[in-house]
Amino acid sequence: MSAVVEVPVAAPVASRVPWWKGRLVRVAVIAAVLVVVKAVWAGDFPWPGWIAWEALSPHLDRFQTWLIDERTAGDAGFVFDVFNGFRSFLDWLVEHLNSLLRWITWPGLLAAGTLIVWRFGGVKAAGVVLAMFGSFAALGFWSESVETLALMLAAVALSLVVGIPLGVAAGRSRRVDAALRPLLDAAQIVPAFAYLMPVTLLFSIGYAAGVVVTMVYAIPPTIRITALGIRRVPVNTVEAAESLGATRRQVLGKVQLPLARGMVMLGVNQTILFALSMVVIAGMIGGGGIGAVVYVGITRDPALALLAGVAIVAMAMALDRVTQAIAERADPAKRRDADETRARRRLRNAAVALAVGATVVVAKILGASGAYPLEAGARETSVSLQDWLLGRLNGALSYIQDPTTFLFHVLNPTATFVLQKLVLPLQSLLVEAPWFATLAALTLIAFVVSGLRPAIATFVAMSVIGVAGVWAKAMDTFSQVLVATLFAVVIGVVLGVAASESRAVALVLRPVNDVLQTLPQLIYLVPFVFLLNVSLVPGIVAGVLYAFPAVVRLVERGLRDVAPQAVQAAASFGATRRQVLFKVRIPQAGDAIMLGVNQGIIMVLAVVVIGGLVGSSGLGYDVAQGLVRGNFGEGVIASLGILSLGIALDRVTQGSRRGVGKRQDD
Repeated sequence: MSAVVEVPVAAPVASRVPWWKGRLVRVAVIAAVLVVVKAVWAGDFPWPGWIAWEALSPHLDRFQTWLIDERTAGDAGFVFDVFNGFRSFLDWLVEHLNSLLRWITWPGLLAAGTLIVWRFGGVKAAGVVLAMFGSFAALGFWSESVETLALMLAAVALSLVVGIPLGVAAGRSRRVDAALRPLLDAAQIVPAFAYLMPVTLLFSIGYAAGVVVTMVYAIPPTIRITALGIRRVPVNTVEAAESLGATRRQVLGKVQLPLARGMVMLGVNQTILFALSMVVIAGMIGGGGIGAVVYVGITRDPALALLAGVAIVAMAMALDRVTQAIAERADPAKRRDADETRARRRLRNAAVALAVGATVVVAKILGASGAYPLEAGARETSVSLQDWLLGRLNGALSYIQDPTTFLFHVLNPTATFVLQKLVLPLQSLLVEAPWFATLAALTLIAFVVSGLRPAIATFVAMSVIGVAGVWAKAMDTFSQVLVATLFAVVIGVVLGVAASESRAVALVLRPVNDVLQTLPQLIYLVPFVFLLNVSLVPGIVAGVLYAFPAVVRLVERGLRDVAPQAVQAAASFGATRRQVLFKVRIPQAGDAIMLGVNQGIIMVLAVVVIGGLVGSSGLGYDVAQGLVRGNFGEGVIASLGILSLGIALDRVTQGSRRGVGKRQDD
């Protein structure tokens, strides 16, 4: 009887070929066929000339000229009046916020930020804010940092005004959620670099364009996290309120929003980080602030760009920690002052406001102004470490780029190896292979990995790239993305497995992942532009650093979420720790690993295209040249190529978004 009963539950899972392993074999076969086709049938196979680069670009340039003329005309019409009015409002908002922050003087701003955060986030958060402002002063970027804060405050406020109501609606209505989901997916799939040219077309160069670009990128996390918070409110709590006669509006205002306050604040945290990431890039289109300093410094003053990057890192980490602290204190389940009376809260708030006001008044009397620091009643005098730091950074860069140093002999050959042995061969394969063979291969891979609908979407997206005349440039970018994704996935899977097996490794990796996921995208590129002299490699390395933390988190989470029963069953039949890992846990976590590939490849694309700012080839270079030289048509077509490539890459790896159970049945 015992021989009949004791068949392990985990045995079929362990002995069965996991879905992802069989599909990887098919993907490898398709890739091998493409290599053979390229070797046998290489050559120039242009796309049918329905729309060509040379033909479309001048039309877009003329359209831009017409649009500018119409926008500036006195009788432009209702549509142009609306755009002009919105643009003027955004410019006015940022300018007045910047003026307000300067008007309250640098001591007033320091006191306001520190005391307000102390009131709502605690002592540690207040100390972080104090350190952030201190870093702005020490680095000599006080005015630029204040301008960046003004632009970010405007973008975040408008993003929350739009995103929170939509998130509430999505959380309460499945139809609204279903209608918004494809728009949110598209906004988060498309690299932010692709937004710049279309937004510049509609809003011209300046604060307004920077705010709009930032909002497009920052609104989706607000909507998603707010909707999740509303849906996580216990159903029995909502039903109890309704049974007592509460209206739909009362349930929302008295039950759902208060209980979802912690998640809403988490959404604010993510919105701020997303906004800060885009505010830096917005400096390229007239957004000003530290982003403009980094953008100019990349091409003219490497040390200045690095120093400005440090200021942005300080701002990003400080805002992340502060909003997290405020979110925790706002969570009803974690609030320490839950028993505090409303009168006492009002008294504390009034005390903070009074202290801030008194600081501003005293600072005004003493002659302080918005620039830090200022001699009383005298001209603005910057007292900072900037000159000293720039001298040290220039010396360090000279040392690194000296061909006689050991570091140069390590970095340069490594970068050359990556370029010559990985990027260029893959680039040759994708660019020189017949376009129809590459198109068929990518479509088949999407079908094998994700199914019919993603395959159709991939075919359409890649066809748009070819028809627009940027096939070779897109394949150039694609080759860089594939190499960076390979490194990001390998590093992420290895570290994710290690973190799931060892709590010590997980504790070490957690702060590293937090820091890397907090930094704006452009900052990853800054140091490697000067460390690596090979043009394509800085963007690849930056993409790896930006993407692998997401892979680590997803792999670790997937391995930890494997059913304990399966692990215990395998261990009870004598499986070693390694056998349990490779025969049970990794196969059952294949869904999370593929999701890591999906997220990694999209994140890599977002950074690799920014490499066009420092001379990397491909679509990102054309967007950068369109911004720098005013080649609007060229930039818009390249942006369309980036958009299509992002959609295609997402669809190719979209299989990771399905359920594990369905995949194991394949």
